[in-house]
Amino acid sequence: MDFLGELLKSFLAESAIKALAKKTGLKNRDLKKFLPLAVPLLVEMLTKNASSKEGASSLLEALTQHTDSKAVDKQIADADIVDGAKIIGHILGGGEADDLKALSKRSKLSETAVSGILSSIAPALLTALSSAVFGSEKKSSRKSGSGSLLRNLLGGLFGSKKKSSRRKKTSDESSGASLLSALLSIK
Repeated sequence: MDFLGELLKSFLAESAIKALAKKTGLKNRDLKKFLPLAVPLLVEMLTKNASSKEGASSLLEALTQHTDSKAVDKQIADADIVDGAKIIGHILGGGEADDLKALSKRSKLSETAVSGILSSIAPALLTALSSAVFGSEKKSSRKSGSGSLLRNLLGGLFGSKKKSSRRKKTSDESSGASLLSALLSIK
């Protein structure tokens, strides 16, 4: 499974949903409907931001600050909402209000609820990406450069690059691969 699929799976785990419901006051079923809408958007926006050298450098810097080893449900429970809101502000940039409105409309949740959910999951999102980018480096016994590490992650995290006659590459896989490609280009 690709990184986005694994990420969604971790956020949709029962323990993560319970922690998010407790933190936001929302119902589990609403969160289960919302997260598959929001997480791909956040990955897409991270990809867009990382398409510039400055954006990729900024993202790499943020990833070095998000290295929590706790389970996702614990990260959500402990999430600093103010920090999460800042992260979402950086990810969504100037289109934050429009994105919140669009997510609110699609999910039938208030903009306040949408903002609260995003702020609660943002630190865990960056931690997951940080772990994907830097985690293998810690486990590697050979001293490979970060560039080769990221090249290896491209195939492993975001699905195979091989064309399949049975299915097309999804835009989510493309976004994920593009995100790591952008990070790779600045290493």
